[in-house]
Amino acid sequence: MLPLLWCLAWSAGIALAIARPGETSPILYSILAALIAALALVQWRRRGGGTVLVVVAAALAGVARGNAPAPATAEIAGPGLVRVEVVGASAPAGARCEVLGRAVSASPVWVLRVPPEICPLAAGEAVWVRAGDLSPRRGAPWPGATAREPARDGAVAAFEVAFAARASPPRGGYWRAVAELRHAAVAAARTDAALGFVVASVLGQPAALAPERRSELRRAGLGHVVAVSGMNVAVAAALVRAPLVRLGLLLGGSPGFAAVLAWLPVLAYLGLAGWEPPALRAAVMFALGQVAVLVGRPAHGMTALALSAAALLAWRPAWALDPGLHLSLAAMAVLVHPDAPPGLLAQSWRVSWGTLPIALVHFGTGSMIGVVSNLIAVPVFTLWVLPLGVLGLLLMPWCGPAALSPAALGGQVIVDVAALAARVPEAPVAGLAAAAAVGLGLRARGRRAWVGRWVPGTLTCAAVLAAAAVTIGRARPAEPPRAWAAIGGTRSAAVIVPATSDPRLACVRDPWLAPEAWPELLPALGFRAAAAVEAPRSPPAAAAVRAELGRAGMLAEGTCPETPTLKALKRALAGCQAQVGAPKVTVRAGPGGPECWDGEQFVALGTGPGG
Repeated sequence: MLPLLWCLAWSAGIALAIARPGETSPILYSILAALIAALALVQWRRRGGGTVLVVVAAALAGVARGNAPAPATAEIAGPGLVRVEVVGASAPAGARCEVLGRAVSASPVWVLRVPPEICPLAAGEAVWVRAGDLSPRRGAPWPGATAREPARDGAVAAFEVAFAARASPPRGGYWRAVAELRHAAVAAARTDAALGFVVASVLGQPAALAPERRSELRRAGLGHVVAVSGMNVAVAAALVRAPLVRLGLLLGGSPGFAAVLAWLPVLAYLGLAGWEPPALRAAVMFALGQVAVLVGRPAHGMTALALSAAALLAWRPAWALDPGLHLSLAAMAVLVHPDAPPGLLAQSWRVSWGTLPIALVHFGTGSMIGVVSNLIAVPVFTLWVLPLGVLGLLLMPWCGPAALSPAALGGQVIVDVAALAARVPEAPVAGLAAAAAVGLGLRARGRRAWVGRWVPGTLTCAAVLAAAAVTIGRARPAEPPRAWAAIGGTRSAAVIVPATSDPRLACVRDPWLAPEAWPELLPALGFRAAAAVEAPRSPPAAAAVRAELGRAGMLAEGTCPETPTLKALKRALAGCQAQVGAPKVTVRAGPGGPECWDGEQFVALGTGPGG
């Protein structure tokens, strides 16, 4: 009964955030509160104690916080400039940099992608941006994409800002050093895959890795390594805890002083890596472990996990939408469960199955090859890359990028493993569902030891079946392809036309989108495969897209016509930009003229809100 109540409460919270992300819904919030209260009652009867009260209070605080009406943002309406306060150090994001900010008189946090001329930015600084650049996009950014509100640090929206100017002088201190270190490390790693892996994994900066490398890591089941996951913080905490506790005791301090001394480097690393939700979860669990030591009581893994989740969602209810937090909590629930099997192989197998439903729901795919690749990558990352990478970053202001070279040797091992594992075809969703059905049968009838060790749990198998059904149900037949389609802006755009040999084959020019976006985009535009992918100004980008399409079985032979020039499509792109209020748009040929993607469907130019 207890796991079922947890699932119901968690599902209600996510459904609530997805259904009405920016509005209040008293009925749904009341249902969520009732489920949490029922969970508290069952847990209280089983064990008792004050832990239940803390969990319930934190969870209900999150409910109340999420139910509060959003602050007014009328000051950003209309023409003019808006002063935005930076609340987190900036990080490189392609040709721009990404920063967390909010209007000075409003509380919602935004993700802003600002021009590189004013980067890096430190927390506490302020910038001027145009009010017109703060118009939220409705729905998916292009056909085939999933519409998700960004949940990084509770952000309610993401905007690409065309103009930004400093509204305050640069500040010094820790956050200025963090911003400068991030930008310098990413710039130094752009041409070296191994060095880029070190920066991406230790700092949580995916921009340091080429798109094709990120795609290989994801397909190999190693995507968690290049995000600041709970594993990063757990390893960092384990490395510093014992020596710093001993140092605190040698200095004559109390056990409490020693615990605080061990906590400070973890806090500094969180700031350096960007306060990502999975990392915060691990940090909270580490702090709870320290408290258990201080009070002389054994730590209970599932209780610490429940407290951590409740505290994070109480602080930032928007994190209920964060895929990283979902994956982190699921993986940790498998590892700290009392029935968790011993051994790295068995644990990796269970974690892969435990996170599979979440991967299917969020990304529409899942990789089981990660069981093997993690056996090699996790020890190398834990014992080699992370400790030497952190040390290299600390020495980088004096030694330059050479300080990261020792860690890059281990990074090259993981990059090579990912490149090899990425060649293994992903299992079809229907095959994963069939395997989960077999697992349910074995769990129902099997009583042997190997069933409990290697067969996923009943709840996990049921979740995989449900997630597979949702993923398969999303697929819908697309319309026939049109004469042309373009995605981007008036300065640069990807252009797609049908092949002359087969109109269901696409000819793509200048594909600026991430490689993993194209296997979903082309079917949404009516194409079954690609006949050619070209990018004269960026051949590596075209190669990465071809590799991703080839892995998905979407490359075919065909002849291509002459692609329309961007100059001929500028008028349609500019009209769509004005209609939807976004710098990057999708347009295509229509029966009566160009059509514009409004986030949910294609509409004729001039019929939308801006027309």
